[in-house]
Amino acid sequence: MPASTFLPTFSVCILTCDHPEGLQRALQAVAESTMPPHQLIVTDDSSGYATREMMRRDYPDITYLEGPRRCRAANRNRALRAATGSHVLFLDDQTLLGATFLQQMAECIADDHIRRATAGCATPLILTGTEVCQGQRGQPRKPAFLGHPTLDYRRGERLRSVLLHSAVFPRELFAHVAFDEQLAGGYDELELAGQAVQELGYRIELVPSAVNQRSPSARAERPCPASEAARLYVACRRYDRGHRRPVKKALFLMLALPHALGRDLRAAGPRGAGAFYATAGCLWQLLRGSRADVREGAAGASGLGAPLPRD
Repeated sequence: MPASTFLPTFSVCILTCDHPEGLQRALQAVAESTMPPHQLIVTDDSSGYATREMMRRDYPDITYLEGPRRCRAANRNRALRAATGSHVLFLDDQTLLGATFLQQMAECIADDHIRRATAGCATPLILTGTEVCQGQRGQPRKPAFLGHPTLDYRRGERLRSVLLHSAVFPRELFAHVAFDEQLAGGYDELELAGQAVQELGYRIELVPSAVNQRSPSARAERPCPASEAARLYVACRRYDRGHRRPVKKALFLMLALPHALGRDLRAAGPRGAGAFYATAGCLWQLLRGSRADVREGAAGASGLGAPLPRD
């Protein structure tokens, strides 16, 4: 397609779980978008039938899929198998799409397509916008040394993370990677962005004016051994991809594991040793799984495979 006529198409995937009222608001916000999406998909991890009945009654033309009911990463992967647009946006029942969000993203993607065609650059692009929650503007954060995503990027610094519910991904990315369903606490999002940038050569650019509204979640995950292990694992993977990889990874583990033990002991006394043991066990399983993937030649190339049949 000539660069001057390229326009992206968006598959908007809305993940929901036991919150039909929030899903209704999210669908209404999509309907008010100045640029209609190419495709709208709802994946439902609800424990009951209220959402399914609402979708069949009130939104029969929207693609509705039963979710795997395992985790949010699995739910996103379920939606991706049905996506047909050139780009994918993930929302949930706590996020309202900004009226001009898709239009702004489409213009940025089209402009970048022209620049790439003119300059002969083949580096693909991920775009991330911002979000507003309770009047506070949120932007992507980078991980600190111990893996918590708490640091602001410096001006001009290369982005390696996104705000998932305000990010637009090329669908072709998911032929090579998927959301890691073993990672808890939202660290699957950070790992996927790291893979895209550091292993596959994608760029991430911020579009500050593209804003979605986010409600505070009543289902926010508390730290647990699985999420703490995911944080440590993703940090290990980040150091694996950097310069002087063995030295940085070894230094990280030498400092991070005693830090985690000390934190658990301070929080729970002697019982904290059990929490640390559980975290260390989860981390060991993740690291073993990563090595197995490398031996099998699947690391960094484990995309989603064939599309699922439509429900």
